[in-house]
Amino acid sequence: MYTMIPFRSHHNMPRTHEMMPSLFDDRFFRSFFDMSDWMGSNAGFRVDIRENDTNYLLEAELPGVDEKNIDLSVENDVLTISADLNEERKDERNCYSERRYGHVTRSFSLEGIDQEHIVASHKNGILYVTLPKTQPEPKKEARRIAINANCGQDEHLTEGEQQ
Repeated sequence: MYTMIPFRSHHNMPRTHEMMPSLFDDRFFRSFFDMSDWMGSNAGFRVDIRENDTNYLLEAELPGVDEKNIDLSVENDVLTISADLNEERKDERNCYSERRYGHVTRSFSLEGIDQEHIVASHKNGILYVTLPKTQPEPKKEARRIAINANCGQDEHLTEGEQQ
């Protein structure tokens, strides 16, 4: 049985907050760099994956991201979802504005997925991707091969292989 798991190409690379823990542990800077109120986590965006007998349904939360700013691609058996973030919040009463810009991406292995029939839609800040499962190859039964004792080695060689 196949499973749908995130694809991690750089899992051994140190994260920024591990390299500079004192800066990111400071309460003032933590709120500045934290995008969890907007995107769900500061590692990217939230994804839920559900499974039935024939498909996986991947739901990626991308609130405030327009469909034209989302890129969904398949390359080398990996599905990649990436999005450009561009949001500005203004509060005229309190005279402040907040801007968030950036790029987020997540990738998933497509082992056991019929890649030619993947479909996607976007509604209310959620990207829905239907990933149809491939039908498993039926197991081939072992077959017995008869050994012919009367056949010489030269009879098995093609003309180019004979000396």
